[in-house]
Amino acid sequence: MIKNIIFDAYGTLISTDTGSVDATKAIFSKYDLAEDADEIYKKWKKIHRENIFSLEEFITEEEIFVKDLEKMFELYGITGDPKTAIKPMLDSLVDRKLFEETESVIDKLSENYIIAIGSTTDTAPLLHNIEGTSLERINPIFTSEILRCYKPNVKFYSEILHRTKWKAEECLFVGDSLDDDVIGPMKEGMAVVLIDRKKQYASVPEGAKRIKSLTELCGIIND
Repeated sequence: MIKNIIFDAYGTLISTDTGSVDATKAIFSKYDLAEDADEIYKKWKKIHRENIFSLEEFITEEEIFVKDLEKMFELYGITGDPKTAIKPMLDSLVDRKLFEETESVIDKLSENYIIAIGSTTDTAPLLHNIEGTSLERINPIFTSEILRCYKPNVKFYSEILHRTKWKAEECLFVGDSLDDDVIGPMKEGMAVVLIDRKKQYASVPEGAKRIKSLTELCGIIND
């Protein structure tokens, strides 16, 4: 039986909307580039992921974003200071809102389960984004900055279990990334639910459940 539910944050509880693309546009609009902000951001996302996977020692996500922009400037032949130019992207990280159904679902689930957050993010932006909402009451909260590693490194999930003393078979991990929130926690023996709002995944691994909205979650736990 599930006793503990660990939620990813961004794309799961908190909408990223167009913030990252808007920030990309703010950074690159001053340069005469043929590609629009959407195409530039697709390359940025790929570089960001590669930078996370290539880490030999932990650095914060803010530091990774600076490294990302260094590589983006190199890619487009831009001369500039990434540490200064990154500001619109960092600002976008603290200007995000909860999905409409998030608070009501979390409030309902909190009646019967221990709720936690496990998110690839620095801690300060996440705490800012849930400030003034019912998510402020969630405890424990784990970020990549707290755990000193990033999803889908198995240490991310095993460290949550170690710190909470929870049993994997009593935990459900809920998130919007197939690699980070499904395959990763499944390796630790957790139950998983993929929230696939945009129907971007053709299939999910055997044993995983898929929903289109958080409102569906209450009806499928422990089924």
